[in-house]
Amino acid sequence: MTRVLVVDDSIFMRRVLSDALNKEADLEVCGVAASGEEVVDKIRELKPDVVTMDIEMPRKNGLMALKDVMEQAPTPVVMFSTLTSMGADATMIALELGAVDFACKPDVITGETLSKIFLELVPKVRTAATVRLQRVRPPRPARVASTPAPKVSGQQTLLIASSTGGPKALMTLFETLPKNLMVPCLMVQHMPAGFTRSLAERLDKIGVFKVREAQDGDCIEPGVALLAPGGKHLQVAKGNRVVLNDGPDRNGVKPCADYLFETAAQYLGKDCLVAILTGMGKDGTAGAKALKQRGATVFGEDASTCVVYGMPKAAKDAGVIDAEFPIDQMGTAIAAMLTGGKRASA
Repeated sequence: MTRVLVVDDSIFMRRVLSDALNKEADLEVCGVAASGEEVVDKIRELKPDVVTMDIEMPRKNGLMALKDVMEQAPTPVVMFSTLTSMGADATMIALELGAVDFACKPDVITGETLSKIFLELVPKVRTAATVRLQRVRPPRPARVASTPAPKVSGQQTLLIASSTGGPKALMTLFETLPKNLMVPCLMVQHMPAGFTRSLAERLDKIGVFKVREAQDGDCIEPGVALLAPGGKHLQVAKGNRVVLNDGPDRNGVKPCADYLFETAAQYLGKDCLVAILTGMGKDGTAGAKALKQRGATVFGEDASTCVVYGMPKAAKDAGVIDAEFPIDQMGTAIAAMLTGGKRASA
């Protein structure tokens, strides 16, 4: 039985969330808290497996409370965020501080929107209960891109896929890559519409690539990283361009890394280096297999640093991973491959 602590300043939300979670046979709400000030004491008293917490609370907000939790009583946390630009920025900070995942809270509460919340929240709570928390380090300040660009060996394109735990993993990866890395980069992070722009802006500040949300018809350019926008699939097309696909979910997600990888195999082939990072499920495996058959190199994040060792494990079990690395060593391995170094080994 997974024990859940519900934290929200709204009596109504505490009640409906508790009722919904308690209806699941494997979930039990062991307590509630009405403010950020109560959270650490409640965790110490009740010892929940997972905490759900609203970001927007008076006095001590969810970000302040989350920081306290990670420092004083580490417990997997799923945040609630509003679909606003301010909410998206706060969500990115929460994920960097150590939150496992987030669910979207609608502006208007109706029976239909509540049902959508529960469909999104329940599986994320279950996933959070399986997470092995890593020691949290504060985000580093953005680096100034002032050093000469590394000399790249040949035309390589870096492809990255990530899901649960991905935003924090991407920040760590970018912090360990050389500044001004003059290769193209295409990325898929499983995230709903409205949040990927904030992630792209935060990655852009690190100074490795010029990072932005991809737009239909964008050119694939050295030094530019294009992130699949939430709710759209990103694909490689003829003429060294990308297109956005508004088709159905695949592997239960949209954007889906397999669309990116399979089209990259078709148009870019062996001139690709793939990094499959933390995440639940098997997205990326089929596409990585297609790339591998064309001669591409595929790296996976090591289980020791994955929030969820799902996507890299699925690719490893399929025999397409060349080497695995902890996320803080992945950047060095990628740089060695892209700049003509020997194939790195785990």
